[in-house]
Amino acid sequence: MFKVMALYLWRDRAALVMAFFLPPLVFLIFSAVFAGTTGADVKLQVSVADLAHTRASQRLEAALLADKDLRATAAAPETLAAVRARVRSGRADAGLVIRADPAAPGSPILILADPSQAIAAPLAEARSREAMNRSIPDVLLARTLADLAPAIGPLTAAQQDNVAAAQAQLVDDPASAPKQTPFIAHEDVAGAVKGGGVIAYYAGAVMILFALFSAMHGALTLIEERQAGIADRLLAGRAGLAPVITGKFLFLSAQAVVQAAAIFATAQIVYGVPVTDHIGLWLVTTALAAGCSGGLALGLVALCRSREQAQMLSTFVILILAAVGGSMAPRFLMPPWLQTLGWFTPHAWVIDAYQGLLWRDEGADVLYKAWIVMAAIGAAGFAVAQLTARRVRL
Repeated sequence: MFKVMALYLWRDRAALVMAFFLPPLVFLIFSAVFAGTTGADVKLQVSVADLAHTRASQRLEAALLADKDLRATAAAPETLAAVRARVRSGRADAGLVIRADPAAPGSPILILADPSQAIAAPLAEARSREAMNRSIPDVLLARTLADLAPAIGPLTAAQQDNVAAAQAQLVDDPASAPKQTPFIAHEDVAGAVKGGGVIAYYAGAVMILFALFSAMHGALTLIEERQAGIADRLLAGRAGLAPVITGKFLFLSAQAVVQAAAIFATAQIVYGVPVTDHIGLWLVTTALAAGCSGGLALGLVALCRSREQAQMLSTFVILILAAVGGSMAPRFLMPPWLQTLGWFTPHAWVIDAYQGLLWRDEGADVLYKAWIVMAAIGAAGFAVAQLTARRVRL
């Protein structure tokens, strides 16, 4: 029996490759996905705006834009509203606004972040502190002295000369600066219940994940019917396999819609996610996501020649798409190249559509891009399944 199974696997070269080549590949992808979730290697997208336009604020902005640990870009226009809009729309992980000269009292620095990305604000603050210590240590010293003035009184002329000399030294040698903690204010850009963005994110992530799992399992009946001879009998008819594949696609899509309804009903009842407030757009998004999963599953399974190939391929595809697309870990924690690669998965578009709809209150004028991508993936998979059926008939 050992020999029989070994020969069977050896002769099925596609299954052989998927059994021994894909596991190391999956390991490499998963290690790249999860290696950055510790926070040390996270490179945030930060939108920066300088409202003060002083010499110190310009030095700080230049240091932030040049920081290799940040993917910082200057907001256009340089206004608080522009930064807030970029963070709210998801085009930036965090925003940093220099509201006044860094030496001014109060909170001259404002960090804006979406509460659904809880780690973004602390990371942005840590990176900005490092940039301040490098770029404006003299300003931080002056600020510290100004804060201490009510307690220690005015400085003498000699002390003021010493402070001026120390500031000049810090300009020439920023590394000699003592560790300072600038006063930084924080603002949450979304007005919904804190934590709601995370719930909306993972509701979409779980929906597309289980929709694909269920669709792949249902699509395996194509292989079973082929091996049992049922497909040959259907091919003998006038209609061929086209109605069969269409029927399977409709069932798998309907099944995914019911699954999504159960998931989002739970999200609304338990966590207060406002699904019913956006029921029309939610139905459109869900129908397209369901069709995307059904078409993709049928197209992949139709390309396989054995159940073993289909099972291995479906497992591989589901795991990789879920990891890269953000169903297992938030995409903003991944390396930049993986974040870009994620847009080639349906998961990223489905998650972004649901989060934009239920958390950022986006309308059809923004969601249409995700709708087009989901519809295109579903249609492509459905077309592949239909063309494969015709090829088998010939």
